[in-house]
Amino acid sequence: MNLKDSLIKARIALLLDMPFFGNLALHLPLKEDNVFTPTFATDGKFIYYNKKFAESCDDQKKQFIIAHEICHNIFKHLSRIGERHKERWSLAIDYTTNAILKKDFGYVPKGGLYSEEFENMTAEEIYNKLPEMNGQGEGYSRFEKGDIIIEIDKDGNMKINGQTVKPFDSHNQIKGSKQEIDELEKEWTIQVSKAHQQAKMAGKLPAGMNVFIEQLLQPKLDWRNMMRQFVINTAKADFRFLPPNRRYLHLDMYMPSMTGESLGDIVIIMDVSGSTGGEIQQQFLSECNGLLQQYDMNLHLLMCDTQITSHEQYQQGDEIKRKYSGLGGTEISEGFKYVDSKRLNPNVIVCLTDGYTDLNFKSRYPTLWVITKDGIDLDKVPFGMKVKMND
Repeated sequence: MNLKDSLIKARIALLLDMPFFGNLALHLPLKEDNVFTPTFATDGKFIYYNKKFAESCDDQKKQFIIAHEICHNIFKHLSRIGERHKERWSLAIDYTTNAILKKDFGYVPKGGLYSEEFENMTAEEIYNKLPEMNGQGEGYSRFEKGDIIIEIDKDGNMKINGQTVKPFDSHNQIKGSKQEIDELEKEWTIQVSKAHQQAKMAGKLPAGMNVFIEQLLQPKLDWRNMMRQFVINTAKADFRFLPPNRRYLHLDMYMPSMTGESLGDIVIIMDVSGSTGGEIQQQFLSECNGLLQQYDMNLHLLMCDTQITSHEQYQQGDEIKRKYSGLGGTEISEGFKYVDSKRLNPNVIVCLTDGYTDLNFKSRYPTLWVITKDGIDLDKVPFGMKVKMND
């Protein structure tokens, strides 16, 4: 088996054993780079690997490093450096990443930076505990503070308190305009939410991530932008097993393929109790109409109070013109049951509600909850991505 195939198999092993990391790994194509990448690296779009270093890694170490690169993207480590010292920040983000992964893998491979002292700490917290650079020569750096001594030579070889370590990857700041970087990070937040939901459904949530995941997924975007990005990015990135991806058949692997440019089936479940009527409903349907004017899709609009009162379908170019109303109560779970009973199999579900309903159920579909301004707190929504209408 060649090196590229062994890396693909490592990624598939993650998909089966650690679906949170495995699903995210599918969004990062593997790319050999023996010029600028001494070990591994990522830029949010690819995982780069050095052939010689990758060949020295066994299967378990490859899985760990792929998950390591994914964590850098999840936590936006490469764009959070700001004015911090690059080498010291690189140490901090590796310490926090490996501490997280140790809880899932049970170990940190040889050469990886790890200290029990840095468990459950953010990169910023670790950075402040690490020593500042206080010794430097030609191609040489030394960091010393208390009982921590870090030495790095011109070739990147590192010693911590006299012990040689070999970091798994190099860290270069992500290139692009601020807008391009912001868009990439927003897309990653959406994919993290989707992977988290899939892992939760499979009962395989990443143990090391639980300390951070809820805070990470609290969106700071305007609800309109969040809704648009969630629908477009998640639906376009939808993986299906029919038809299978032909690129992996020669490895005897039945892997998913990506859907085309159409967004496919999108389900909108709209709570039509009194709290979501009037201006709120008008604003929400305006966003739905905006999507219909721009994208090829089959939009299912479900009106829900204590049951589904209406199911209408719209295609690109159509316009939703009606106003909807229902009874006082809401059983939003009826919308999700309806989706299953009618076998709609949507790429995405978007649900508008105030949240004052029984939420003790699960969904296997990527879900965005748009909670009205006076609705429940976002942390009370048990799954999916959540955003609140603030206007």
